Amino acid sequence: MAQDFGVSRGTVREAIRTLAASNLVTSTRGAAGGTFVTTPQAGELAERIGEQLGLWFRAGNISLAEVQHARHVLERECVALAALNRTEEDLSAMRRPIEISRDPGLGEDAWLTTDVEFHTAVSKSAKNSILELAMTAVHLVRPRTNRLLLKELRRDCIADQHWAMYEGIRDRDVAAATAAFERHFSYLRDMQQRVLADAHADAETMPVLDIPGETGPTPHLFGDAHQDAAR
Repeated sequence: MAQDFGVSRGTVREAIRTLAASNLVTSTRGAAGGTFVTTPQAGELAERIGEQLGLWFRAGNISLAEVQHARHVLERECVALAALNRTEEDLSAMRRPIEISRDPGLGEDAWLTTDVEFHTAVSKSAKNSILELAMTAVHLVRPRTNRLLLKELRRDCIADQHWAMYEGIRDRDVAAATAAFERHFSYLRDMQQRVLADAHADAETMPVLDIPGETGPTPHLFGDAHQDAAR
């Protein structure tokens, strides 16, 4: 490699160390050993690009309407695929945040965490890495867009809507699962329109950057978010 690229052996070693630190290559010893290219998992890749996506939202002119439209298109497909591809482990990951969210003593930040965790579990259940990565961008901004509606949302309604989605996915009923998602999305959209109308604002022109940020930590997208919610 040093000869092919016209660099020193030390430069090659440093480049390999940099790639290994990013989990892009792995090295093994022995007769069959060497340095091998690794394919990152969707969750690992999403964690890696998460910071850049967050900066993009904070520095760009992405509108609230763009986020909502992207979410509708992407998550509806995720719900349909989840009904076909979910595992028992996926169902457990969806059920847990719904159950936690029903605790009346749960704080605002913890409740928002359970919401993001539920929808993240749905997107992971679709078993489509590209959709999962695309949904990562939506999930990164949702703590901010959710806070816009926080004072108006009824927690019991959200929990019931999540449970209806869960049941459709559990029963492998694509029609029921997507219908439950549409009801949930419509509820949030109508609530958003009322809140914006009261503030004399418009989703088409309101940048996500103008929505007040979350007061607590951003929910984990690929970790054990339910542990934070429980605390």
